[in-house]
Amino acid sequence: MFNKPLCYTAANSALKTLLLGAAVSTASTVWAQDYIASPMVNIPAGNFMMGSDRDGSKNSPMHSVTLPAFQMGKYPITVAEFRKFASDTGFNPKPTCLDYIDERWLSSPDDLGTASWDKHRYQNNEYQPVTCVSWQDVNAYAKWLSNKTGTQYRLPTEQEWEYATKANTTSLHFWGDNPNEACLYGNVADRSGEYIASKQYGASYVGFIGHSDCDDGEAYNTVVGLYRPNPFGLYDLVGNISQLLSSCYYEGYSNQQSRSAEQMNPHQCEYLAHRGGSWHFPPQPHTNRGRTKRESLSDSALMGFRLAADGHNEKTDVSVAPFEVALKKAQTNHLAMRATIPLEPKNTQLVKLKNNRFELRWQPNDDSAVTGYEIYQSNTPYAHLLGKFFKRYYDKIQTVAASQHAIVVTLPNAGGSFRVVTVTEQLTSLPSQAAAFIQPKTLSIPGRLRLQDSALLDNVNLSYRKAKEDKPEAYYLAKVNLDPDQLMVKATFNVKVNKSAWYRLNYKASSHVTGEFFKLWQGNTLVGDIGYDPQIDDKISTRHKVFLEQGEYQLQLNVLRKGFDYWFMHWLEFSEAKLEAESKSKSNVERPHD
Repeated sequence: MFNKPLCYTAANSALKTLLLGAAVSTASTVWAQDYIASPMVNIPAGNFMMGSDRDGSKNSPMHSVTLPAFQMGKYPITVAEFRKFASDTGFNPKPTCLDYIDERWLSSPDDLGTASWDKHRYQNNEYQPVTCVSWQDVNAYAKWLSNKTGTQYRLPTEQEWEYATKANTTSLHFWGDNPNEACLYGNVADRSGEYIASKQYGASYVGFIGHSDCDDGEAYNTVVGLYRPNPFGLYDLVGNISQLLSSCYYEGYSNQQSRSAEQMNPHQCEYLAHRGGSWHFPPQPHTNRGRTKRESLSDSALMGFRLAADGHNEKTDVSVAPFEVALKKAQTNHLAMRATIPLEPKNTQLVKLKNNRFELRWQPNDDSAVTGYEIYQSNTPYAHLLGKFFKRYYDKIQTVAASQHAIVVTLPNAGGSFRVVTVTEQLTSLPSQAAAFIQPKTLSIPGRLRLQDSALLDNVNLSYRKAKEDKPEAYYLAKVNLDPDQLMVKATFNVKVNKSAWYRLNYKASSHVTGEFFKLWQGNTLVGDIGYDPQIDDKISTRHKVFLEQGEYQLQLNVLRKGFDYWFMHWLEFSEAKLEAESKSKSNVERPHD
């Protein structure tokens, strides 16, 4: 069970089911054997192109790999399977695994964990993948099961994982290129994850790493095999838990190829590779790689493993059939008790009436289970731009009947926004898109452009920090880039430039990547490629100049990063630049053609 259950009314029993999953006895099933052999799938020999030249240094270069036939575990190893090993060997390590979660997600205040493989907040079912196990533990398990069965089990290599996951497909994902179809194939960061984590902890993917716009029905770890397999017949390759491999991790494949055999020995290298993402991340391309310290348990509540073996084997161990029967029963029970989150209202809009009065309208949800709608009003004029859990910036003002699809509302002079939530007897929906009315601001240059005064933000949310003793209140942009194929971030400002001139552009920001940070556009004219170098800029950059034409127009900032990055931006500031020589002619200050 979870360590921080919420208090719910009887009417929210379905939410409790959704949060905790279908109850399955934690007692191990009685087997004829004192082990459970992992169901395996024969993977044919073949050649494939590993990696991607567009993924950045850690996943490049793309290169040809040829593999002999091998076997891969049909599912990740479950708690039920691992319990046999623990019982037979007396495996009982100290509970030091981190399963921390709060409104900042997994950002633990320290590295001291208290969870274990058979008891942590994400686990409530014997048929979930076992986690909170170290690389040494899983290798000990593979050796133990090998001795029990006579089959030499091991962890897969990175090459085997990527080949088996792609299964002769060439799209970003084995199902195609649309990440929002991931919920058919795995347990990823999705609508259920956003809903449940926000209900329990105030955690939100909005303005953080984002989530898939689909619903896989799960928030955390879940029973293996609930979703569709890939073309090779393998389950849970995407999401649920990330899975440990037997390959050392170094940035870039060319870097690996230059390493010695000792450096590539997984029993000696510092970092090991893992693949598959987890319930906590949106689906990544199958070329995406992760790393973990070989001696670490810090992230292993999100991490488990599956087995591999050399060659093909047409024989099936006698322990496999009863295990798959029990797993099927657990899947059926779980799905039968899993509640479904209702859809939020669509097409929310504000229609101005008189003075500060508006009509808030929305498209009704046609689900017969809907009993009404909750109306939330912003408590800050910037609420529609902000990320994180929406209730931080919105207050519920009333609940209306299911038959009602519009109400009259008022806003302060500064403007604001509303969100609408679908209500059923058991659950509520995620919030609708914001219906906002904000008095447009025209910002003067010279001057500072604050991010909260943006006329429009695309593919990014505004972040907010309360005032502290040593820091003032702040609004800023923050973005975590995971997927190498990023959407362009845009911040658009309505500006009035008082004079055609060269302007010094200062900005407060930080990034993990050196090089071009953003482009600045005056309408359709590119006025600057602005770089960032942590060795020079030290969070405030003062070394850039741009030429701006006099007039009123939109100035747009575009950010498109490559590979992993976690960047912040607080403000832009323009001040007229002093000419190096006062005697320069007027043509020198005209906009250059280049």
